[in-house]
Amino acid sequence: MAAHSETLAEKPNDVRKPRSRAWRWDPEGRRARILHAAAHEFGRKGYHATRVEDIAKAADVAEGTVYHWFRTKRGLLIAVGDRYGQRLAEAAFGGIGASPQPSDVESVVQSVFAFVRETEQPLAAFILSNQTDEGAPAQAASRAQMLEAIQSVLDLWVRSGEAPAMNTQIAAKVQYGLVEAALRTCFLEEGGADEAAYQTEVTRALRASLHKR
Repeated sequence: MAAHSETLAEKPNDVRKPRSRAWRWDPEGRRARILHAAAHEFGRKGYHATRVEDIAKAADVAEGTVYHWFRTKRGLLIAVGDRYGQRLAEAAFGGIGASPQPSDVESVVQSVFAFVRETEQPLAAFILSNQTDEGAPAQAASRAQMLEAIQSVLDLWVRSGEAPAMNTQIAAKVQYGLVEAALRTCFLEEGGADEAAYQTEVTRALRASLHKR
C-alpha cells in the first residue's frame, strides 16, 4: 500500500468535529510530527517493541516533548488511532457534500477501501488487526471516530425519512462491524485480492440495511 496523503476533504457539517485547540498552539507542528512518527513506528514494530525515544528521534523532537503532548506511551497510541479514525471518516464522508443521501453508500464504501489501500501497509494492518495486546486502544479510538460519523449520517437520514426508523447507535456498530471485517479479510488475509468484489458485497449489504419496508 502506498503512503496516503495527509490532506483530505473536510467532513460534511453533520459529521465534522472541531479541531483541538492543541493544534492551534503548536505552530511548529511538533504534535503532528510525533503522531506521524508514532504511526510509522507502531505500524512497523508493534506497540510493545516501540520506544518513545525512537519516536522522538524520528519526529526530531526531545523525548520530553512527546510526554508533554501525550503524557504516556499509551496516550500516544490512542492519539494515533484517533487520528487514523478521523482521517478515515473524512475520506469516507468528506466527498459527498453536506447533505449525504443513501445513494452515496457506494461512494462511501469505495472511499473507505481506497483509504485503507493507500495507507502505509504496516499501519493499516496494525489498526485493523485483532492483536488486542498490541494495538487495541488505537483500534478502539479509530473505531469510535467512525462510529460517531456513521451514526451522525444515519440520524440525518432517519430524521429526513430517507432511512427507516432504527437505533442508529447500534446500527452504526453493526454497519461498521461489517465494513471492518471486510477490510480485515480483504487486505490482511487476502492481500487486496478481489477488492472490487468485497466493495460490491459490502455496498449491497449496507443498502439492504437502509431499505425502507
